[in-house]
Amino acid sequence: MRAMRTTRTGLVAALAAGLLACSGGGETSGPGGGGSDTGGMSAGGMGGGGGEELPPASEDWSRDILTTAIAIDLASLTGEATITLAPGSTTGASFEIGDLTIQAVRTAEGQDLHYEDAGEALHVGVPAGATLVIDYTFTSHDDFDGWLGASGVSFLWPRFCGNLFPCKSDPSDGVTFELSVVGAPAGATAVHPTSFGADAPSYMPAVAVGEFTKLSLGTTAAGTEVSVWYLPGGATDATTGTQNLLGAFDFYEQTLGTYLFGGEVGSVSANWGGGDYGGMEHHPYWHVSSGSMYHEITHAHEAAHGWYGNGVRIGCWEDFVLSEGTTTYLAARGLASQGYDAWPEYECSLKYTCEQANTVALPDDSCNVIDIISHPLWGPAPYYKGAYFYRGVAMVIGEAALDVALGEFYAAHAAG
Repeated sequence: MRAMRTTRTGLVAALAAGLLACSGGGETSGPGGGGSDTGGMSAGGMGGGGGEELPPASEDWSRDILTTAIAIDLASLTGEATITLAPGSTTGASFEIGDLTIQAVRTAEGQDLHYEDAGEALHVGVPAGATLVIDYTFTSHDDFDGWLGASGVSFLWPRFCGNLFPCKSDPSDGVTFELSVVGAPAGATAVHPTSFGADAPSYMPAVAVGEFTKLSLGTTAAGTEVSVWYLPGGATDATTGTQNLLGAFDFYEQTLGTYLFGGEVGSVSANWGGGDYGGMEHHPYWHVSSGSMYHEITHAHEAAHGWYGNGVRIGCWEDFVLSEGTTTYLAARGLASQGYDAWPEYECSLKYTCEQANTVALPDDSCNVIDIISHPLWGPAPYYKGAYFYRGVAMVIGEAALDVALGEFYAAHAAG
């Protein structure tokens, strides 16, 4: 489901309104679609059912993806995506496919459909009411842009979902996913969700494969089991880094509202090369780099994305601060509820950030014009300037009032 672009204007306006109400007035400051290439392939022909002709392949990036069930085989590097679409004004549907090789496009009943493989885009002719099944092969990557075979993890953020399954990488576009994984090496465990429970952004499906040990951290008051999965030799860092994760997650549930993505959650050690690289919000089993497993703030930050970033999706990449600034603030709130003060580290990081060339946290109003990977916005400024904005609001209206505002906004817009 496509989210309304409320996260930029709506959330900031809600906070400003609360600030004004409590201060007596005054002023505040504070590939989706691309054209198809020539060439490609076409499959299908005359349908069954009375010889009705199937629609030709055509480009339509506006078709809303409702559900995607992904089945991948890591041994053969093959996949199958079963996709349901909302009704559209055309008989076309388009998907990003990165470097996938499309083998077939058919209905759930096995009827071959017309399609065009236009390089990094797939255009399909969709009969009314049809569920699409797309068979494909994928490749192993080494640059954090798909299935990282040598590391045993997937990495789809921000726009690389098409290297693992047909998708649309617009961050506002939510899909209810299912994920099946086979073909893990002997002796290894594949950690991944099987279903997601609510609409999620396209980069959220993830799998990590390794010799994992699972450590249960306990259960929240709402009944959510919180765990950590660590690799050989990682027990000490995992235990240290997650000592307050259960309490922080319970704080999020109690303060912000119901978690949408399942009854079991936790941090998974990701073999990203051993550096202190932070984490990635692949809920319900978010990834934390093996070199960052010791770091409590990273665990709490990625957990908070279940509410902001994943639960409430950003409308555009230009709204990055509304995901990262919000969760950086929430991580501090969640850890503070357990007696851990994150603000000294934030202060150091903010000072360092402000000494750098770029400190822009919210660029001029535009929507998905920038490439977040190459744009200067991709940096620490949105994280720490965003967190300090919230802290400034809390100093005026009170932390409890800000908690209520964030919870109400989440209730109104989560999975929308």
